[in-house]
Amino acid sequence: MDELRGDDLDRLTSALYETALQPALWPEWFATATATFGSNSGLSVVQNPRSGAVDLLGVHGLSAQAMQLYGDHYHKCDIWTQRSGRTLMRATISADLCTDEEFANSEIYTDFSKPYGGGAFYVVGAVLPVAADMAALGFQSTRSQGPFKRGHARALDRLLPHFQRALLVRAKLKEADQRSASFQSLLDSLRHGVALVALDGTLLHANLAAQELLQRRDGLSIATGGRLAACRHDDANSLRALIAGCALRTGGGAMSLPRPSGAKPYEVLVVPLSTANRSDMSHKASAMVFLHDPESLVTPLPNLLASLFRLTPAEGRLATDLLRHLTLEEIAERRGLSRETLRSQLKELFRKTGTSRQSELVGQLTAGFTGSLRFPG
Repeated sequence: MDELRGDDLDRLTSALYETALQPALWPEWFATATATFGSNSGLSVVQNPRSGAVDLLGVHGLSAQAMQLYGDHYHKCDIWTQRSGRTLMRATISADLCTDEEFANSEIYTDFSKPYGGGAFYVVGAVLPVAADMAALGFQSTRSQGPFKRGHARALDRLLPHFQRALLVRAKLKEADQRSASFQSLLDSLRHGVALVALDGTLLHANLAAQELLQRRDGLSIATGGRLAACRHDDANSLRALIAGCALRTGGGAMSLPRPSGAKPYEVLVVPLSTANRSDMSHKASAMVFLHDPESLVTPLPNLLASLFRLTPAEGRLATDLLRHLTLEEIAERRGLSRETLRSQLKELFRKTGTSRQSELVGQLTAGFTGSLRFPG
């Protein structure tokens, strides 16, 4: 098997950093790396030693079925990875790990490599630490292709520090993506609309409530260029000024936004986000815009109310209907209950919430976080 040329390895190393920033390029990088090493297949997995969870980073020349089997079971009996792990950050070849006879009789070869793994028999690979995880990188060849040489191990040694840095970048990006997903999920749970905007008003993210509000185009919409804008000229200028003022920590403010439909005006609150790097904030989320529709109905789930106020399921349903501004007569008709039954449940609601009037009860139920959460249905 021919050894690698230096310029080929340099190109492979250079491409690693671009790949680290663009995860979609990993398959292409592994295809190039596999060809560069003159191998039949290439594989890298990242494993958490504590949980045992296996994350397939990249693969080339192996089927999806093979990788599923490897991730589910055969990584546990992979003598290449196990023995390579004795020396971190140093590439080894098959001759360093086991004899041909030992590997030919191993489970990883007889039960995995021969039937599913393309007959991989020789390897050049390494195990390296990546934050709290361990990563394995290897290139395989068949018996007919012949074993890898020491030159392949030396070439992989040159690549390993760059590969480790690329995986660290990947780990940080994944962590950032997870935090972003959690934050967006939190925003979507809010009943009020929340929009993240740049200093010029460009909408960067809107939670579900804000998306629904913007789709109505009733006093507020997305203008040309993706900017959050009020429909009336004067209101648009006022909103734009509030957002632009968020370049300062003391910026922002509140305004009432009239609606062409004649419905009650939106309540708008604009608050600044971090003022770090103010000189380069035009494309970053610089302000958070809270949007409240005073005519939206509060619809907390009956079982949430029941848990908060120790209500029975029936009392929870009654409380929810009252929050929807239904009368006892309407509730009785909808649920097929007598007014006497509902009055009895209402007395229990008064007792358990420490209230004595229906208006006081509704105020008590919406005073806590049940009035700030958004629930389906």
